[in-house]
Amino acid sequence: MTDKDNDKANLTFEVYTTDAFGKPKTQVKLDDSQFGVLVSKFVPSGSTAEVKVSHGRLKPGVTYAFHTSAYDGGLYETEWSPWVNFKIRNRAVDIKLLEPNKDAPPLNQDGHQQPQAIAQPNVQPVPPAEPPMGRSAADGWSCGVVNEKTNIQPCSRLVPDDSKKTRAALTKGESAALPHLVDWCAGYGNSHIKRYEACIGSFTFEYVGVVVKDGKPTGEVLNASWAVGQEVKLAQNSATFTEQIILVPVAIDAKFVSVTLDVRFDCMMPDRCTNGPHAWDGALEWLGTDPFSHTAVGKIDHTWNGANKADTLDLSTKITAYSPVANPAASRWQADGAQIRCDKISSTTPGCAFHKYIPTWVMNFDKTPAAVAHAWLIQSKLPNHPGSKAHNKPMFFLPDAAKNAPGRDPNKNRDVICPKNSDGTSWASKNGNPDATAVPEISAGDKVSCDEFAYASSYNSGGMPGGVIGGLNPVVSGDKCVQTYATRVKQGEWHLYDDERKAAPTWNEVCGRSAMSSWINSTSMGGAFSSGFSGKYRLLDKDPYWVSFPQFGHCDASKASVTCTVPKP
Repeated sequence: MTDKDNDKANLTFEVYTTDAFGKPKTQVKLDDSQFGVLVSKFVPSGSTAEVKVSHGRLKPGVTYAFHTSAYDGGLYETEWSPWVNFKIRNRAVDIKLLEPNKDAPPLNQDGHQQPQAIAQPNVQPVPPAEPPMGRSAADGWSCGVVNEKTNIQPCSRLVPDDSKKTRAALTKGESAALPHLVDWCAGYGNSHIKRYEACIGSFTFEYVGVVVKDGKPTGEVLNASWAVGQEVKLAQNSATFTEQIILVPVAIDAKFVSVTLDVRFDCMMPDRCTNGPHAWDGALEWLGTDPFSHTAVGKIDHTWNGANKADTLDLSTKITAYSPVANPAASRWQADGAQIRCDKISSTTPGCAFHKYIPTWVMNFDKTPAAVAHAWLIQSKLPNHPGSKAHNKPMFFLPDAAKNAPGRDPNKNRDVICPKNSDGTSWASKNGNPDATAVPEISAGDKVSCDEFAYASSYNSGGMPGGVIGGLNPVVSGDKCVQTYATRVKQGEWHLYDDERKAAPTWNEVCGRSAMSSWINSTSMGGAFSSGFSGKYRLLDKDPYWVSFPQFGHCDASKASVTCTVPKP
């Protein structure tokens, strides 16, 4: 504003919508007064006059025109200034959602845990490891001493075998279906784990007798083999767990007369766990005259002694085979990927888990759609992709301060992203988008609160300091996050929008902050996560986990603006 007499003056602002040619069309009421205009404060000549338009008066994606008229306290300007066009930016986020369903049942998290492949076990020779005759140690053969009476050298090995024949044998045995300690093992070859279950194998255990003469193999070999399946079932709230071995005969050479197996499947750390007795259903001797007479199923219980707050345990299995005409030969294996961790940290009740299994957390979309939409948006759009399995960016669990290495209270992370106002109220009550919708019809007195992603109880949280504390995405304030809000536009229809009062997201941010119902916010995690997931799967400090959003599979997050309707129409 300039005044030739150098007087102070104010400006009256008038705004219109525009037509297709950008010309003023219809006046927009900037307030509820008769004239619908806004008047600035008096400002010195040569300085800028401004007015602040209340939220909701101007709409995203619309082009407007404004002009002004000055008043210096004595005289009004007789003409309006030239028109100037401006546009409110388009929304960068518009995710259409349903009403929250307060009666939606809890999710069964077990239904979202898929088997995770692990490396096949390490197979090691068992002394006495004599040099093989006519066999190669490089092929895994472990050989014993030549029988002086029969001139037969015994050798054995364990061979990973995912063939259809072997898998069928381990499913059906020799007659009726075999009892499986872990029901899904029947459908998997190789080795897989879940948080409390493991299927190790499938394998073929081979025992051969190499006939020798004058210290050299004659070329005659006696063959015996078994399909081997190993299953382990842990207990979430018990220090005792069960292991099972299935042995199905594949071939027994009649010249062996018979073959007897001695199977030892033990916990390798006697100072940490004890082994119960081996119990077998089916004899461990097979006759050459009736090689397919039976299947043997063995079980054993192991118990962690709980001497420490947390211990890791390894299981080792050894099969020794011998015959009346051949000395013993043995093979031992250990599945490193199925290492067990037992603890009394996640709960005072001891329990054990396969800690190398990465579980998947799924939020309850039916109950809290807006919170789930916010988490999906941030995971999908931001370069750090917190919790994304597709991008190999797991979330890392931050338990209570007494249970994490840096002693960090997760609430302090929340205070960075969602600081309280000076009067102790939620950041969202004064700073969140005014259109954010509470649900007092679901929870009496419900108000708008601040939701963050990644979660405060994670090392991925923007509020978690970096450096020695270990935060992966530290920011100084939640102002640095993508800003969104959840609003009900009409009964039955909600939207998650980016906050149009702020600059559009760059999508280079590392965190998200959203204004939404406190009930929706707290219900989306709260007890559902602590009892239904982190406690259920015995997560400890820095344990990784995935966050999955099954209902959003059809949504496209590749464009700068994200628009989607969930569930898919």
